[in-house]
Amino acid sequence: ALSGHTQAQYLVKTQPMKMAAAEGIWKDTADPAPWSAFAIIDSYKQENKFEINIPYAMSFLAYSKFEGGLKGMETLQKEYTVKYDSVVGEGTNYIPPVKTTYWSFRLMIGFGMGMILLSLMGAYLWRKGRLERSSLFLKFLLPAIAFPFLANTFGWVMTEVGRQPWTVFGLMTTADSISPNVSGGTILFSIIMYLLLFTILASVMIYLMVHEIKKGPENLHGIDSKVTTDPFNKVGA
Repeated sequence: ALSGHTQAQYLVKTQPMKMAAAEGIWKDTADPAPWSAFAIIDSYKQENKFEINIPYAMSFLAYSKFEGGLKGMETLQKEYTVKYDSVVGEGTNYIPPVKTTYWSFRLMIGFGMGMILLSLMGAYLWRKGRLERSSLFLKFLLPAIAFPFLANTFGWVMTEVGRQPWTVFGLMTTADSISPNVSGGTILFSIIMYLLLFTILASVMIYLMVHEIKKGPENLHGIDSKVTTDPFNKVGA
């Protein structure tokens, strides 16, 4: 959470368009700026039809103080047009896919906060000596195995999609990054091979996990449950 917060503040300075898209900011914000907790985004009309904002929160997240505004995508589009059109080409749209950037950012944060919450709950239950008996909590931990993968994936989506139309911000566009020596068929083949490889690895991992889990904790390292539970049973007797 702390490293992500630091990176977000750095993003405000280096890639303000990405941050504006991630927060659904079309026009320049007020000072102090509110944080958008939820929004229904209309990319065609370039507006938010409905949103729930938390006052002062965006200023604190961006500048670690309850003051300071952010530029909106409309203002940044005009600035980028003047700055980059001579190099990239006139009429370039520098606003990334806003809905994808906005929601992938929130899903990343949501799954990340979910992991933190589960960790705190687990620590509390362990401290109270109730962790092993909290069956509902333990059952919920099983699907939570996917949380770090989902958080990482949505964060990567936000990073890549939010930077569009750039591959390297301010230097190289995605259109200029296409290799003339690699065909579409080659890329498709690579994607299919990666998919098959990781599907096989995932299947093996799931099989091994289920196989070991079915043995139960009493069979861990081949230890007989009677030896560990019967106080009168001496090891090696």
